[in-house]
Amino acid sequence: MLQVFNSLFKSLHSKNIIFCNWKDHHAVADHLNGIGDLDLYVPISQKVQFEDIVKKEGFRRVLSYQSSHSYIEHYYGLDKANSIFVHLHVYFKIITGEHVSKNYDLPLERYLTQNIETSSELPTLNSSAQRSIFLIRYFLKIGSVYGLMQYFRELEKYSKEWNYLADDFNYESIPELGMSIEEFKKLNQVYDSSPFIKKFYLSMKFKRKLKRFKRRGFVKYQIFIINNFFVRLLNKLFLKKQKIFIPGTLVAVCGLDGSGKSSLVTSLQANFSSHFCTKVFHLGRPSSNLVTFFFNFFISVYSFLKRLKFSTKKSHTGMSSKNVSLIYALRSVLLAYDRNIQSKQAFDYSRKGYLVICDRYPGLENGKMDSPRIPANKSRGALYQSCYNLEQKLYRSIQHAEFIFQLSVPLEVAILRNSLRTKFGKETEAEIKDRFAVNSGAKFLGQSYHIVDATPSSEKVYNRVADELWHSEDWG
Repeated sequence: MLQVFNSLFKSLHSKNIIFCNWKDHHAVADHLNGIGDLDLYVPISQKVQFEDIVKKEGFRRVLSYQSSHSYIEHYYGLDKANSIFVHLHVYFKIITGEHVSKNYDLPLERYLTQNIETSSELPTLNSSAQRSIFLIRYFLKIGSVYGLMQYFRELEKYSKEWNYLADDFNYESIPELGMSIEEFKKLNQVYDSSPFIKKFYLSMKFKRKLKRFKRRGFVKYQIFIINNFFVRLLNKLFLKKQKIFIPGTLVAVCGLDGSGKSSLVTSLQANFSSHFCTKVFHLGRPSSNLVTFFFNFFISVYSFLKRLKFSTKKSHTGMSSKNVSLIYALRSVLLAYDRNIQSKQAFDYSRKGYLVICDRYPGLENGKMDSPRIPANKSRGALYQSCYNLEQKLYRSIQHAEFIFQLSVPLEVAILRNSLRTKFGKETEAEIKDRFAVNSGAKFLGQSYHIVDATPSSEKVYNRVADELWHSEDWG
């Protein structure tokens, strides 16, 4: 069992919260090690207390884009020791049925709470209740064409679950459902030894018996199924959305050349995007938009031709307002505009529940990395002054990132890392030294600011940043 679960269960026990694993018992060992989602039942009367505890234990509630059901919530935690995300699928009422629709709200609160075994850190149902709940779920799932499609996709899981359940059991009646011991025995017999067509027929009868617990009538149910089918199809083919944060946030990774920015951004994207909606923006070299595309193209061509003419590069430290050309000033304004637009797009995604990861982020210190580039000089002409004022205005209107993780390494480490990089046109050692001299002490636009020693391995840097981000009180 991962430590994140162990700590959570102890806290729940200490506050006398009733909870138990109520289904998929065969896979609990995997779930407790971060593989798959752990299904818990918690009485609706203790929902508020439960959510207070899971929040204190570092879990975050997220939304499912494809389907959302009343009384069912998703919570994710991060196990610090292994840097593994874990998933709690919590039912505050037993909402079940076909995998997609979960069209039944069953009054099983009394039955579940009276059949919990508490001999381990994770309470579970006793053997009789496990079989009863399995049979109820099974025969509510397969009695329709759409239900069959979903069922056959998970047939192996149901087979493993049934084989896991203990043979030593005694069924009991559930008056709330109108279910007698004899009816459970019949469900057991049909499941265990009858052909599938008989199971399908019994499922339709069973669903009619429990029709008073349906959440949607026939028409609303059909509308839901059709709508959800197209939502899932659209998401599978195009959107590919994962879980959505409440709220989303914008994280920027900054630092000088050779500090490991790209490696950290890649690791954050790879690990978070397997569970959550994520989006990456490159604000160091933002993409051109419709307004700046043609200007940027012609200025790039001009700059390229100029570099061919002058083989030596001037140091940034020698830049002054007197030798800044109007072309350079115009290019700086276009860059500021692109960064401004990209930052707005990034925040639009974060407001939709995305984790937005920015590779670099603007600052306000003139002449430093990702900051205004045009020096102040009132002796220059009107066009120069307009460029200067517009660039300043664009940078100052950029919203602060909610999190800045600024990576820091000694110059010699940056030079070594740069020499090992496989990159066309990468910086020379002289350029690295020059940029370190110019950008020493650079700061970027951020609300929650974290300076990170990036000399350890990229894995250790990722683990530290992921942990600080996930458990930060400044996020939500």
